[in-house]
Amino acid sequence: MSNTCQSEFIELSMTAKIILSTWYGLVALAAIIGNAVVLWLIAKNESLRTISNLFLTSLAAADFLVGFAIAPTWIFTRCLEYEAESYVQTRGKVIDYLWIHTTVATTFNLCCVSLDRYIAIIHSLRYREILTKRRCYQLIATVWSMSLILPCSRFLVTEGSVALWLSFTIITVLIPMVVIVFCSIRILRAAAEQSRKIITGNSLQNQDAVRRGKKNYKAAKTVGIVVGLFVVCWSPSLVTSLMNYFTSDPCGHNKQLSYYMIWTSVEALAFTSSGINPWVYSLRYDEFYEALSRTFSCFPRRNLEQNHFYLRDTGGSQAEI
Repeated sequence: MSNTCQSEFIELSMTAKIILSTWYGLVALAAIIGNAVVLWLIAKNESLRTISNLFLTSLAAADFLVGFAIAPTWIFTRCLEYEAESYVQTRGKVIDYLWIHTTVATTFNLCCVSLDRYIAIIHSLRYREILTKRRCYQLIATVWSMSLILPCSRFLVTEGSVALWLSFTIITVLIPMVVIVFCSIRILRAAAEQSRKIITGNSLQNQDAVRRGKKNYKAAKTVGIVVGLFVVCWSPSLVTSLMNYFTSDPCGHNKQLSYYMIWTSVEALAFTSSGINPWVYSLRYDEFYEALSRTFSCFPRRNLEQNHFYLRDTGGSQAEI
């Protein structure tokens, strides 16, 4: 933004502030509780400490950080007080750093989870060879290092740099979306192909065929939820950012006010995924749910005899998406 843009005062209506504060508060509560439960279950149950679950642990930590740090910060800056000039000069760059850091950590960890599922299904026989624990730790360390280093560029540019924010949008949203959608499509195709082979084959192991069919159905359902959740939560921020970058008069007060009001909503929607992720990526797995039901009596036990099917060649990783 130019100095003219910075001098304009932007404030939401009281109704908008109440709605956004409630929304952010619920997201923070869901993200903190849900991801804390996932992290606690993994720490408590040694059987859950598989290679696949290392990526889920990293994702849960990133989503927990969103609920613990970024959502309360957004309640303060977006809903309790906001003035463009003081925001830019005093707190803006620090808050932008925190926002970029949590976004990169979340979306990149989602990519790791998707790639892990992709390898477990497409290259199941080579899973242990491709994803060793050492490589897993290296990949997770790379993700968190990038999430800490990448936002530092925010301190090196002037406010309103179109190139900076366009780059952040592409790196933090567009690229992860392409990776997740690609992996999900390949997984769905593999599951469908496996189902066709089971149906057309003259297998005498009918019980095993039924188990595989149920696994494929559950895989397709979960992949659909994964892709749908990511697209629904993150596409609005991607579209809004791109439209703002490539439309004229970026410092017009009417446009600035309109964009700010829209952006606060799409931000909240993006952060909502951090409150939903633990249920989609972790607690849908039978082993997680079994550990949860043993700990909390309010969760009924499942009959795992028919559903408990994993690709043994993945070395204990949960390959059933």
